[in-house]
Amino acid sequence: MDRRRFVAAAAVGGITATAGCLGSVEEYITDLTTVNASPAVVSQTAVDDAGYEYHGTQEVIETETVARQSVDAVNYISQYTRTITTPFGVLDGETEAGVFAAITTPQVRLLGEDFNPVSDMTTAEIAEHVQNQYAELEVGDELEERAVAILERESTVDTFDGEATLHGYEGVAVYIDIARLEYGSDHLVLVGVYPDAGTLDRESEAERIDILLEGLEHGDDVEADILEADTDSNADTD
Repeated sequence: MDRRRFVAAAAVGGITATAGCLGSVEEYITDLTTVNASPAVVSQTAVDDAGYEYHGTQEVIETETVARQSVDAVNYISQYTRTITTPFGVLDGETEAGVFAAITTPQVRLLGEDFNPVSDMTTAEIAEHVQNQYAELEVGDELEERAVAILERESTVDTFDGEATLHGYEGVAVYIDIARLEYGSDHLVLVGVYPDAGTLDRESEAERIDILLEGLEHGDDVEADILEADTDSNADTD
């Protein structure tokens, strides 16, 4: 599984596809030129306890031309991986097999309504979005849910089964954990993927994800290694 391509696919946020919704409130757009999320990262203690490695926080700026006004949405994706000894016969040695991404995307509120599409997305819809954007991952059925304390709030984590391509080896069974919540003025989307393999204990791998979730920190003052901004532009035809 390619970490960079995965986290790019997992970036479900921003104001993409909202142009049609915002076009009817043109008079309110003038003052809305930039909406910013705050980054979310996992504490170093939790990262170490989970056996994962932090790969930085990508800033993603999405620009929309809405009702003849440019609106920038600043999103963040924090990336983590776990290196394991692969149990698959065609692979030798260690490889990045566990992936975790913490995505923050700003709420876009006008007239009391949130126009960020993430506000209405279920975890199943997020899973479908990731699958559509990332050809190396196929998401199956929702298996179960569990409660995890995220940012001192009890939140629901949904688990899906699936298959992934791992370093060219197709059909590797995986589990996908997804949580979505609101915190402050942001939407948070949290996604973890780990193999379903005989030599790996599923409960232990899920517990590692829980450690990351419980160790999450959010805000402009978190210690994040911000990577160079990735910019995506879209235009409204109105």
